[in-house]
Amino acid sequence: MKRRLIRFIEERADIGPLRNWIRQKTVPQHKYTVWYYFGGLALFLVVVQIVTGILLAFYYSPTPSSANESVRFIMEKVNYGWLIRSIHFWNANFLIAVVLVHMFSTYFTKAYRKPREAMWIIGALTLALILAFAFTGYLLPWTTLSYFATKIGVNTPRVLPIIGGYLSRVLMGGSDVGAATLHRMFTLHTVVLPLLTLTLIILHVFLGQVFGSSVPISQSSYDRHTRFFPDHLLKDAAVWTVGLAVLLTFATVFPANLGSKVNPLQPAPAGTKPMWYFLFMYQSLRIYSRAVAMGSITLGALVWLAIPILDRKSAKGEKSTLFTLFGIAVLVYLIAMTVFGDISMKIH
Repeated sequence: MKRRLIRFIEERADIGPLRNWIRQKTVPQHKYTVWYYFGGLALFLVVVQIVTGILLAFYYSPTPSSANESVRFIMEKVNYGWLIRSIHFWNANFLIAVVLVHMFSTYFTKAYRKPREAMWIIGALTLALILAFAFTGYLLPWTTLSYFATKIGVNTPRVLPIIGGYLSRVLMGGSDVGAATLHRMFTLHTVVLPLLTLTLIILHVFLGQVFGSSVPISQSSYDRHTRFFPDHLLKDAAVWTVGLAVLLTFATVFPANLGSKVNPLQPAPAGTKPMWYFLFMYQSLRIYSRAVAMGSITLGALVWLAIPILDRKSAKGEKSTLFTLFGIAVLVYLIAMTVFGDISMKIH
């Protein structure tokens, strides 16, 4: 059957160059090779998120009167609906964590250096879109916690000069969070963001195939490689299998909960806080003024995006201690603000 399939394809398309490319493609082997698997794992989790999101969209109703009820129907009436929603919930968390690990491993191995500058920029923008996915999807169950957390989130950009107020109004669709906000979040979550994210992911993967895997500067003297197919691909599949097993374990042992339907006339409940991946920003806003926090985060994001241009030593194949220390400082700040934010919210 395999031979028939190959012959069927070859009679209709010239796949010789593709087969030769697969046979010749290799992956560098060194002590940092383990970090290569996080890129493939992130791609696998994106596929899981798309599939589970489509299944949930079959039953979801994006109106304030029926949003919460439709999610409850999915969890209580639809066959394995609770499992699909739990997988979608936990997969979103795992995806963000894996992409963060992939980004910082790329940073510390200086894989953004010439000629992969565009890959770094596209990857950073993809992370921003994935976080936007998480933000827009948070409101969809229309629970008390998601409503008031979103209300804080959409009002935060108001401190930005010129575009801040306009951006908040566009997200809300009016002067406050309501039906228009829910509909816009659903549209962004299911149409706009998927198109943008998939475009960037395809471009990122394409450039990865063109340039190949980057070798860290400290490992440039190593010249050991392994075949991509089937050796490296089998290891990738093993990592995906382990990731899927962990995901299913969390989804079954810790299924996603559904809070009570929101009553916008009631005050915000005590302890309202964002998900862990936004805690660093929330804690920064609590410590500093909104203008200072948002200005610093915006400036920091732009600097992070421009790292391949700023780090000229890495482009020449030289060690850049200054940028390594900068990356460590950023990582420590993100972890510290996330931990302190979680602790302070529990205390209050």
